[in-house]
Amino acid sequence: MPTIHGIIPAMITPFREDERIDFGPWQRLIDELIRAGVDGLFCGGSSGEFFALEMEERQVTLRFCRQQAAGRVPVYGNVGCITTRDTIKLARFAEAEGVDVLVVITPYYAQLSQDELGEHFIEVCRSVRAPVLAYNFPPHGGTQLAPETLARIVGRCENLVGIKDSSGNLQLGVAYGATVPVLVGPENLIIDALDHGLAGTVTALANIAPRLFVDLYRAIREGRRDDAARLQGLVNGMCGWVLAHTFPSMLKEAMALTGRPVGSCRKPIGPVPPEARARVAAGIEQLRAEGYIDEPTGRGTESISSPARA
Repeated sequence: MPTIHGIIPAMITPFREDERIDFGPWQRLIDELIRAGVDGLFCGGSSGEFFALEMEERQVTLRFCRQQAAGRVPVYGNVGCITTRDTIKLARFAEAEGVDVLVVITPYYAQLSQDELGEHFIEVCRSVRAPVLAYNFPPHGGTQLAPETLARIVGRCENLVGIKDSSGNLQLGVAYGATVPVLVGPENLIIDALDHGLAGTVTALANIAPRLFVDLYRAIREGRRDDAARLQGLVNGMCGWVLAHTFPSMLKEAMALTGRPVGSCRKPIGPVPPEARARVAAGIEQLRAEGYIDEPTGRGTESISSPARA
C-alpha cells in the first residue's frame, strides 16, 4: 500500500504533429521527474488530456507509465469515466497492469446526487483490490463529493485510501482530511495544506520545474519557513500564468520554452496567443534565474505555436 504523500506531478501527454502519442519525450519526462525526487507520478489526468484520449489510448498510457516508472515511484492512474461500467473496466485493466493507485474522478457532465456519487465509488472500489484515490474536481466534473459522502464510501470500502481535491477550497480539503489523506490540486495552497495536516499535492506545474516543488515540500517538512515562503512565491507566480490560455496548453508551451518540447494539445484546444506566450516566457526566465530551469540547448526552445512549427 503506497503512502499517500508528497509531490505527485500530474504528467502531460506528449503528442506528435499528427496528434499521435509521442512516447520518446514522455519517457524522458518520466526519468527527469523521478531524478528530481518526486514521490509519485500521476498519469491520465486533466494535464494529460485524458478527456481527449480514446479508451484504448487511455489503456496504453496507463501501461506505458507503469512500465517506464519501473517501480521507482508509485504510479497513480486516472481510470474515471462518465459511466460506472466504463470506470470499472478501465480500473480492472489498470490493476492488472500493476498501476499502484487507481484514481477515480467524479463522473463528468452528469450532475449526480450524493447518493449516486457514493454508489458509483462503492461499485468501483468493490470491483478491484488495488488502492483507490477519489478525485474531486468540481469546475470540470460538474459535481462535488461531499465530505460525509466520502466518509460513507470509506466506511464500506477499505481500499478507498485518499482523495485528490482540486476544488481550491482549503476548508473542504481539511474536512476530507478527517477521513483520508488529501492531495490538493491548486499549487498556491501547498504551504497552507501541509500546515493543516494534508498529505501533499498533485501538481501539473511540476512538469516544468520539478525540483522547485520537491524543494518546497522538503523545506516545509524541515521547518525552513523562510525558504518555503520564497519557493511558494515562485510557485504562485507560475499559478498566475498557467490559466492564461485553455488548460493545459500553457504547460506545453512552457515545456517547449525550456527546451523539452512535448507537442501541442489535441484540438479543439488551439495555439497559445502571443500575449499569453509572453507571460509564460517571462515566468520561465524567472525560474531560470532561480536555478530551476536549465539553460536551453537550442532544441525546441521556440513556441509550439510559432509559424516555424505550424
